[in-house]
Amino acid sequence: MERDGLPEDPAKQWEVLLCIIAFEEKKIDRRPDGAIETLTYVFNHKGIRHIFTEWIQQMKLCYDKQMSDEDTSGKNDAISILWRQRGNVKFRAELFEESHKLYTKSILYANKDGPLYPLALANRAAALLRMGKYKDSLRDVQRALKYKYPPEIKHKLFLRRAECYCELGQRTKCIEAMRQAVKYNEMIQLKGLSKVDFDRSYRQLEEKLVDLKYDEPPDELILPDLHLGENDDFKAASNAIELVRNDQYGRHVIVKEPLKRGDVVFAEEPFASVKLRESELPHPYYCDYCCCSEPTMITCKDCSRIVFCDEACYYLASAVFHRWECPGIRANIFQIIGIAHLAFRVMLKYASRGLPKLPEGSIVPTTAAALLAEYDKVDTIAVFKKEYPTFYRMYSLSSNLDSSANTDNIQYALTSTMLTLYLEQNTKFFEFFPGQVGYPLPMSEMKLLCAALIFRSLGQMVTNAHTIMELNTGQRPDMPIPCTASPWRKIGTGVYPAISMMNHSCEPNITNVFYKNTLYIKVIHEMPKGTEILNCYGPHYARASTEERREELKTQYGFNCICPACVDESRKDFVSLFSAYACPSCKGPVTWVGTKMSCHQCPNEFPLQRAQNAAETANAMHAIVNCKRCHKEIKICDIFSTFSRAHEYMHSALRAKTKEERCERMVRSYRLMQQVLYRHHDVLRKAVDDLAMLHAAIGEYSKAIDLIKQNIQSFEYQFGSFSVEVTNEIRKMANLMLGRIMKYLDNPELDERQPMPIRDWIRETVKIAKKANQLMELNFGTWQPMYKALRENEEVLDNLLAGPRFHDHPDCFNYRIQNLNIV
Repeated sequence: MERDGLPEDPAKQWEVLLCIIAFEEKKIDRRPDGAIETLTYVFNHKGIRHIFTEWIQQMKLCYDKQMSDEDTSGKNDAISILWRQRGNVKFRAELFEESHKLYTKSILYANKDGPLYPLALANRAAALLRMGKYKDSLRDVQRALKYKYPPEIKHKLFLRRAECYCELGQRTKCIEAMRQAVKYNEMIQLKGLSKVDFDRSYRQLEEKLVDLKYDEPPDELILPDLHLGENDDFKAASNAIELVRNDQYGRHVIVKEPLKRGDVVFAEEPFASVKLRESELPHPYYCDYCCCSEPTMITCKDCSRIVFCDEACYYLASAVFHRWECPGIRANIFQIIGIAHLAFRVMLKYASRGLPKLPEGSIVPTTAAALLAEYDKVDTIAVFKKEYPTFYRMYSLSSNLDSSANTDNIQYALTSTMLTLYLEQNTKFFEFFPGQVGYPLPMSEMKLLCAALIFRSLGQMVTNAHTIMELNTGQRPDMPIPCTASPWRKIGTGVYPAISMMNHSCEPNITNVFYKNTLYIKVIHEMPKGTEILNCYGPHYARASTEERREELKTQYGFNCICPACVDESRKDFVSLFSAYACPSCKGPVTWVGTKMSCHQCPNEFPLQRAQNAAETANAMHAIVNCKRCHKEIKICDIFSTFSRAHEYMHSALRAKTKEERCERMVRSYRLMQQVLYRHHDVLRKAVDDLAMLHAAIGEYSKAIDLIKQNIQSFEYQFGSFSVEVTNEIRKMANLMLGRIMKYLDNPELDERQPMPIRDWIRETVKIAKKANQLMELNFGTWQPMYKALRENEEVLDNLLAGPRFHDHPDCFNYRIQNLNIV
């Protein structure tokens, strides 16, 4: 397929083909409201079908093969051995994290029924054990035993299992695992060095058990419950809310029982979800079913391109979609079709559960169009009742196909046709699908129905797809505070029918919390009865101007936003404050307003028409403006000169030989930025964050804490006191306060001149830690490791405050250091 100027790589041809065919076909006169007619025309077009059939074949030839000595789309034991050997080298060098990644690659390529798969699992279990991930190590040990680990060395796994139980505080299970190890040892009659190693490891476990007097309670996963229970009339929603409909707002959600901050009003698994493309993820190991990332990923028995977090997700994925997707994944088809992959999964989910029977009194359909027309007649409020099949909730979401541009509909139809051809030519899907429909349609109509369901889902994705997020701390064990501006990162896309019922506001009254790909919606302030619950579809008042928000919402969702944030004239340029210069007269924000720069805090204006005109002649640096109130002359060149010097210090800090020197240069850079940037400027806040990290790195925790306090105030001003952004900053401050206490307890004489006594430090830290935990529970979830760790540290600090005086009991120092960890 190298003709007509198409790229040689078929993966790069897809967008080109869509554009070319859509451009040619838009000339054909069809009914403007006939979206299904557009699909039918494209689906039955022999030329289009031939092009896509050839393209799919080219993708298979290009990608479904061994790509190199290190990579293949399927299974290859030779490649598995290569990665395991590399992992062994790193393991012997005690680079356990690197060895873990290499062993995972070995697992991906090993045949599951062959001897190499359990070996790679056992190797990864050993790496995880050394990394202190005992639960994960135990999981891989159990898998290796299940997959017929070599009998002559199986005793190692029995001892490794016992060691994991011991480290997890499971005394009873540890003893039982040790008994099994001894029993197996007696059966195979170990001799020589193997027997010596076994006895030594066994004795070490016995010594550890002496200090383990009882079984520690296992960690329990506690997920939030819906406030007042689940609503039978609104599946996945709380009994405190209801779904209503009127002419003005359409379907929307209102409060029927008063709500308080933190109440959970939705808890919904996605109808379907997909993770982002590998190039858009921080690493490739995200579960293809639930979008979570675990250290113990497993893979499909046929392909090496997809991973799952455990056997449950693998079996569920196989039943719903992976058995149909596997050939296409190996051929790299789904990596390049974007949101159409999610629409494809929606159709596969329909098929896996079976299409529901139509209500009594409906006509018996004989065509795909007739069946879909009957489904359209079902009441779109009633479908959310508990007794209705989930099909109707998903199907009822707005698709906007009748109002979409004809070119868009043609591209949707082309994509749907290609995916249906893929199923027809590469799977046995159409031997399975007719039994799931429930009506005896001809096979040609069955295939058209499949394409039509994908087509409709594509239209729905434009306005109903929801980004799936995971918590992004940017944290490494050797870093005192996270070095990231955003606490969340995107990992996938899902569709949540119940949650999609909320209308938009640029100033929402809810927050989203993810556990894997399950989405919990919590309210962020009290709501009386009758209040509408509002989500943010993307454009947020604190991140974009009114004009930008309205334009984006109009383009994607087709409405002109009239939320309070958009109609409030005083806030139309609110976001400009965070990229503003500092007024030299009053230090207020100076921002562009039309053709002038004006201060938001004092009445001064800075007419810069001259500067703009000068910019056109590359002479802007010579522009001069005057403050009308104090008549101070401001040279644009001075602003940029000062800022440039700040950047020079910042870059020189990166080249500094010592942490102290780096910190000193960053302080100079920060002070220069303060002269020209408004105190809430994004760049200034990033500089504060970087400088706080440097102060913490050299043990100057009090200075770091003062800096983070500045950022907390700034983020509260922009996003609100209970926002995700403020939560992240307060968590940083709690970590820094813990670090300060650890430093003092490690060597109290170093801080004797500090103005605040250690006991007051602890009181202040407990207060901040409690606030951080409350905010993390609201915005992040109690299942996050950082929440658990900070909660444990809070309890230890409480115990210290209740205990004896510090300097009279130096043993408290050691106790503190052993039990307090920065999270």
